Amino acid sequence: MTTVADLQAAAGASADRPGSAGQPLQNLLAGLATPDATLDQLQRLTGAALAELLRLCHQKGWDSASLVGAALDRIDAAPPPHQPLPTSRARKVAVYTGSFDPPTRFHRTIAERLHAEGFDEVIIHPDARRSDRPEHAVPIHRAAMTDLGFRELPWVSVELDDLDDHAFRTHKTLERDYSSRGEIWHVVSDDFVLLGRDGHSTIQTRWESGRTMWTDSRFVVFHPTGVAPDPKDLPPTSRLLPIDGYLPTADLRTMIYSGGADAAEGLVAPMVAEYIRRHGLFASEVAPPQCRITLDRPRLKIVTGPQEDATRRAARFRHLEHDNPNLILVIGGDGTMLRAIREYWRDRLPFLGLNAGHLGHLVNENLPDDLSGAELVLYRMPMLRVDTVGEDGKATRGRLAFNDAWVERDGGQGAWFRLEVNGVQRVEKVVADGLLVATPSGSAAYARAMGATPVPLNSPVISLAGSNVFVPRFWKPLALPDHTTVRMTSIGEPGKRPVRGFADGEPLGRIKAMEVRVSPVASVELAFTPKFDLSAKLLRSLFPPDDEGKNDRDPDDRSAEPSAEVQVRG
Repeated sequence: MTTVADLQAAAGASADRPGSAGQPLQNLLAGLATPDATLDQLQRLTGAALAELLRLCHQKGWDSASLVGAALDRIDAAPPPHQPLPTSRARKVAVYTGSFDPPTRFHRTIAERLHAEGFDEVIIHPDARRSDRPEHAVPIHRAAMTDLGFRELPWVSVELDDLDDHAFRTHKTLERDYSSRGEIWHVVSDDFVLLGRDGHSTIQTRWESGRTMWTDSRFVVFHPTGVAPDPKDLPPTSRLLPIDGYLPTADLRTMIYSGGADAAEGLVAPMVAEYIRRHGLFASEVAPPQCRITLDRPRLKIVTGPQEDATRRAARFRHLEHDNPNLILVIGGDGTMLRAIREYWRDRLPFLGLNAGHLGHLVNENLPDDLSGAELVLYRMPMLRVDTVGEDGKATRGRLAFNDAWVERDGGQGAWFRLEVNGVQRVEKVVADGLLVATPSGSAAYARAMGATPVPLNSPVISLAGSNVFVPRFWKPLALPDHTTVRMTSIGEPGKRPVRGFADGEPLGRIKAMEVRVSPVASVELAFTPKFDLSAKLLRSLFPPDDEGKNDRDPDDRSAEPSAEVQVRG
């Protein structure tokens, strides 16, 4: 049977002879390769080729029907014309490092432009303090401002590991650590490639493994429009990103220092400007630990607890719900507040609580129906970073707790612990049911049941308490500075004295060790009405009401007043 291969061989053999059957095939191929060929032209060339093929079949005595059938079989085996063969494309990831102290609109515009240029993900990586560069805003503020500066950009990932670890990772290390996400491109300004032709660029001379990276890595180089770097200065694999509006963060900080927070308006995202203002960042005066804000136009995210009263109270505020909130309203008890904090702390918005539970240390007793113009006092509360080592030796880092974290026995035998504080062994052997580290907000919770004294919510301390401590004798709970790191290691035989861990009551499973410290990047702003008295609630917990309820309300506790608790301006 005549095959298509026979036809191809015959046509190819005669293609070089003008007027042969192969010549129309060559014309058709040339027409298909011509970008400006019209549809009519291609149709005429195709018809001529088919006519010559049929004439060739007649000359050779071939069965044209069998050739058509073979051609149709090949068409059926190929993908349909409207479904092209799948093509693979490497996922492109841009890594943009810097101080972001503070993040500016220019930084955000770069992230937007990178996405428009085809990058699937933009990793914003605030780097940790280096010895050759002073730090102006502390890590907790830099972390919060960076989250706010790039919020609502779904292709952006803000990575805070270096700030959290107080460690500076080199660009080479970042490339290795992020390589699983895709094809890594480093985002740099044109200053970093200047003198690259001579091997004297910043990348080549100051980056670790810079000369190797210059040759092997990929770079996006941004520069002012119309002032592109000399091509001879560029790394072998690089892309240019023309963009205007660059403002050094040092210049912006100077502007804020001289002209106040209003100088940042228009140069940073609105929520970053508001954060700078309320915390007094980059100013000539040290900001107080708490601040006051006025809600001119409240936009709420509402979180409610399981109580029926919570649902009823939430109805009063539904008209203020918004897709772009500036305040998180939590209606319930302390448990509801803890759940809301765990889920939404990275939004970097103040949390305003309304009590629908019991005592409620973290929530207000009353709020006005209309929060417009309400004045609130914000207290920045720390969160604990909890790192653990499992019984199998696997380390888990970076869990967070707002109230407390603890280790306890997971069997009938008492647990044995070694206690280290700031890397120094303080107690060789603690025999107890468990050990706990609590923030000030957690000092009135489980820590109090272990004998710790509750402390005011804004106290710069963490509490260390033990449950049923047998050794050492006369153990007493401690209040430690909030920059303390506590490590609790199980030294008992795992099969006989297993230990399990918890963070804010969430089980972490069986563990070998737990290290707890205040996180340098995670914190929460709790909002209270001006009449709310932090010390009053503390006194209520220390001196509970008597059996007849005569002392049910402390005369000094103004948080329980039923009247309006905020000043409404205008």
